[in-house]
Amino acid sequence: MPVATQVKKTINPLEQKDIKQVLGVEELSEAEDEDRKKSIEELEKVNPVASANLLAERCRQYLSSSDVNKIREAFRYADQAHLGQFRNSGAPYITHPIAVAEILASWHLDAQAIEAGLMHDVLEDTGISKIEMSEIFGVKVADLVDGVSKLDKLKFSSNEEAQAESFHKMLLAMSRDVRVILIKLADRLHNMRTLGAVKPHKKFRIAKETMDIYAPIASRLGLYSVYRELADMSFSFMYPLRYAVLKKKVADARQRKKVTLDRIYHEVTDALASSKVRGTVEGKSKALWRIYTKMKERRLHFSDVLDVHSFRILVATKDDCYRALGVIHSLYKPVPGRFKDFVAIPKANGYQSLHTSVVGPGGLIVEFQIRTEEMHHICEDGITAHWLYQDKNTSEQLQRSTQDWLKSLLEIQRQSGTSLEFMENIKVDIFPDRVYVFSPQGKIFQLPKGATPIDFAYQIHSDLGNCAVGCEINGESALLTRELKNGEMVKIIKGDKPAPNPQWLASARTGRARAEIRQFMRSLSEEGSIQLGEELLNQAAKNQHLPLSRCTEDDWERVCKSNGYPDKRALLHEIGNGDKDASLMLHQLISQTTKNGPETDKPIDPVNNLNGAKWHLAPCCTPVPNDPIFGHYIAATNTLHIHRNDCTHVQRGSRVDPENWREISWNPDFKRGFNSRLDLEFTDPQSTLESITRAIAKQNSSVVGFVMTSNTPVITKVELTVRVNDGKHLQKIINAIRAIDTVRIVSRHLESDHTMKPVDVEEDD
Repeated sequence: MPVATQVKKTINPLEQKDIKQVLGVEELSEAEDEDRKKSIEELEKVNPVASANLLAERCRQYLSSSDVNKIREAFRYADQAHLGQFRNSGAPYITHPIAVAEILASWHLDAQAIEAGLMHDVLEDTGISKIEMSEIFGVKVADLVDGVSKLDKLKFSSNEEAQAESFHKMLLAMSRDVRVILIKLADRLHNMRTLGAVKPHKKFRIAKETMDIYAPIASRLGLYSVYRELADMSFSFMYPLRYAVLKKKVADARQRKKVTLDRIYHEVTDALASSKVRGTVEGKSKALWRIYTKMKERRLHFSDVLDVHSFRILVATKDDCYRALGVIHSLYKPVPGRFKDFVAIPKANGYQSLHTSVVGPGGLIVEFQIRTEEMHHICEDGITAHWLYQDKNTSEQLQRSTQDWLKSLLEIQRQSGTSLEFMENIKVDIFPDRVYVFSPQGKIFQLPKGATPIDFAYQIHSDLGNCAVGCEINGESALLTRELKNGEMVKIIKGDKPAPNPQWLASARTGRARAEIRQFMRSLSEEGSIQLGEELLNQAAKNQHLPLSRCTEDDWERVCKSNGYPDKRALLHEIGNGDKDASLMLHQLISQTTKNGPETDKPIDPVNNLNGAKWHLAPCCTPVPNDPIFGHYIAATNTLHIHRNDCTHVQRGSRVDPENWREISWNPDFKRGFNSRLDLEFTDPQSTLESITRAIAKQNSSVVGFVMTSNTPVITKVELTVRVNDGKHLQKIINAIRAIDTVRIVSRHLESDHTMKPVDVEEDD
């Protein structure tokens, strides 16, 4: 089947709706994209023994004969263990471990890592135990295999918990030995290369998991070539049509600008030679996923993305980097605000390069990246440069940075209460943009974008963070919760005793800071937690101008029951130790006090012409006054169910049972509060939730229900129930939420009229 036909069949229904807006194209192309997917590698088509021999020969180029013999033994062991098992493609299963080992050998990893790569699925997929493996291959190899294995044989309360526990285990093993994550990345890389043979619903799940977790880890370890391949392959399987259209747009743009790009190449090459700067100029293609995310986040059309066309200049020395930069700026006018110096201040993953964008001939915006050959090795190969080049000077800084990061993972793990909390705490540390700030002594600290002095204090030492009472930024007093900017100098003012404020959790960005604050809250006595919970509720009520004092014992009983707590003290205890958000609980408590209109003895119907029937507001679409509505009359219960006009139940029901569906109108005399459900997507959940509840409170409303439907390292999705007067009131609330920078999507909740089957969470090959 042609690839274009496959794409059409597997496209997400929502893609067709917004693809023109996202990409700025008039028509969708179904051009062949033969190289987009690699269904089965050539390696899987040959005899496994022959493949193992090729692997051994490759390893012999840099390993001893005894090491190669151990690798051959590991192959025979894995081959026997996987006997009779096959991949989705129909190839013998052993072809997958061989391919993983081949990737590890291409990185020049040691014999233990390659042995573990060959046997990485043995503990998970066969009856062999870790003890048996360690007796034959040694404890180190068995530990590596165990670190990569998933926890699929244990029972968890949710898929999210299973994934968090598995990821938790892998990261802890990685913190003891970084080879664990390298084996896992090689495993995932080959799985993605052969994902074409997997069922469609599994493709999306595996690709999304790769994009959310493994691609960012590859980037954090400096493995840019791996990151690029994982990200673009994930993009192609998650959104095949968008990928195909964007790829064609990039290719067409390069073809149209070929003459200009050739001219720039020759002009720069000649100018470098004239200035006696030894360097090579080469074209560089940007990852399609990065182009797409930039377009989506900034709401740009393809034509508005400035750095699609780029060149890389490789020079001999660091001084030559800056000399080459001068040559470029003497040739072409630099674009203001588009210069970045990652040579003087490298990224956390060891990345070093000068970035500049210039206005080339004909007004074409072109990006240049300038680096040395040594920097380029680390840019492309990251942590594997340690094995590939055997040069301590090449990778010493990256090794040190990686070890510091791995140590911080262990520290966060010790302070985290559960695997889910650990996963939440490390997200920002794995997937951040960075800001660079200075201590008063001039030391540079790298922090996630959006970090505050709280994060800075905990980055220096946990005791400084716990005892922080204030700070100075650039010599002036500032709030501890103020967002830091690049180049600022930060001084923390230390108090006499530890007293971290739990409200810092809303501002802290680093996993270490959040873990330390939560650990302190847990260390409080039960009475201390209850008292703290009460203080947090009162503070939230004061900040949001909500009437907590009007809450009755019935309100407390209602909220405790709906959240599964026996009494008020238990709920306050959970708020005090950080397990429940004070703002969300506050909104639930005061929800009944925000009902509108006086209570009367005589009931008033919400719609006209009810004729004695009972009524029910449909939970699938939560209609409110001002919404156009339909009624569905059920004679058996003498009940009229009220739906919004755009509800899918109305669309289907009015076709199949038109006699019992009719258009109805609201009764203007019906005055009371209505619950309406909203679907939200946002980033940075710690601060965004507080901003959302504050915005809702300013609109004289409250949150009465909160369900987290999805929580990835990048995007949090929630279903929020708010109390409103009517549609106009609801629209004001939506507009207020939409104005929050970190909120990506807010819309009225609307359920489908058919039940979606849950996607299974089977293990990938």
